[in-house]
Amino acid sequence: MHCFLVFLGLLVLLRTTSVAIVLNVDDPKSILAASALTAHGVQQLYTGNSHGGVLGKFPYPPYYWWESGGAWGGMVEYWHYTGDESFRNVTQQALLSQLGPKYDFVMAAEAFDEGNDDQAFWVFAAMSAAEYSFPEPPSPIPSWLTIVQNAWQDYVPRWNSSGCNGGLKWQFHPENAGYYYKQSISNGAFFQLSARLARFTGNHTYVLWAETIWNWSYGIGLIDQLFNVFDGTDELINCTGIDHHQWSYNVAVYLYGAAMLQNYTNGSSPWVERTAGLLESANTFLSPFQNATDVMFEAECELDMSCNTDQLSMKAYLIRWLAGTSMMAPFTAGRIGTILRSSAQGAASACTGGPGNNTCGSKWYIGGWDGTSGLGQQLCAMEAMYALLVNQTKPPITSGSVVLQPAPPSATANITATQQLPKASDTARPLHDSKGSPGIKTQNKIRSVLTVIFTTLAAMHGEFANGQI
Repeated sequence: MHCFLVFLGLLVLLRTTSVAIVLNVDDPKSILAASALTAHGVQQLYTGNSHGGVLGKFPYPPYYWWESGGAWGGMVEYWHYTGDESFRNVTQQALLSQLGPKYDFVMAAEAFDEGNDDQAFWVFAAMSAAEYSFPEPPSPIPSWLTIVQNAWQDYVPRWNSSGCNGGLKWQFHPENAGYYYKQSISNGAFFQLSARLARFTGNHTYVLWAETIWNWSYGIGLIDQLFNVFDGTDELINCTGIDHHQWSYNVAVYLYGAAMLQNYTNGSSPWVERTAGLLESANTFLSPFQNATDVMFEAECELDMSCNTDQLSMKAYLIRWLAGTSMMAPFTAGRIGTILRSSAQGAASACTGGPGNNTCGSKWYIGGWDGTSGLGQQLCAMEAMYALLVNQTKPPITSGSVVLQPAPPSATANITATQQLPKASDTARPLHDSKGSPGIKTQNKIRSVLTVIFTTLAAMHGEFANGQI
């Protein structure tokens, strides 16, 4: 989708007056305007270019380093979906400011805060930058692809087979709380990045690693037979118990990786079935009430308003990877499109707070603003708006030597996900380190990131992922 003149008028208006979000999900100009308004709301929270701020970082407290990476990843996606250049320079500047000396998003300043999952959210942004031809860094900084490959090479030696027969630990600094926890978001991130690198480069080594990570995740019980994705397990008990909390970004991170692999492997049966199953299991995060069908919510914490700062952003990644899945696996597009429309309408209704009547809340099913605000709420709403443009958006590119063939246009899978959350288990909860709840982190940093996704498949009638859908 390319830039419309509506952006110029809207951005002038944003600087001079208050504008409420009015969304027509069938009107591209309305979607663009709503997307721009919510993106502006995200940027209003950024202090990195202000006195006392840190370049690339949203203010802490309350926002941890990983969420800044998640937000800039959203801005790369926003740029691609909308064609709006307004925030391109600040986005590139922010990403480059946090690269670290080895160009892999490992920052000494974040040593007490950075785990495998934290690093991954910055790497996701660079991966999207490579896939969407976002302007490359200036010399001598390497390309976005090289930056992603640098980070991927960090993960390989961190794969830990001394306990639990494999898996990434949450933390890679032994002194950090959570070092013995092996959770889905870190392993799912390694899986997704392997899948995306496989498709982008054509290098089969990445496929082999993706298969290894999937097999370990399933074998250890982080993913069950119904494709529910649970939070994590504990190396100190040899991963013999599972923390059964479910967070939307966990199912989402595996879903998009599976969709990428079924795309790259020409619709091979295992990855089609896994994509379909993960999509189905995402029903856990939809339809909180009978009158809120297909509206997203964070099932573990949202209804009782117990979500912490991290958890308030998780739907953003669910939406992002839901939209991406519909491009990579067109047989999911009908079902996902329904979810995107319902959730965007709900999000727009929740963005009616604050002095300008456009501050976004977290509950998208109450017909108005819930009184909360922050980066997570604003980012979730922005992702919900721009994702509606998915059918007019070019899919991720591949390097010139990679040729993708169309996959079968439809697929079926007889999978029924659980309709209720399983009872949480304390068996694997790493109570020995106090880093949060329910996955641990002293700083209220409970990770289970990214996003969970959707249900039943729908028939496909569009082209495959290296065309339009």
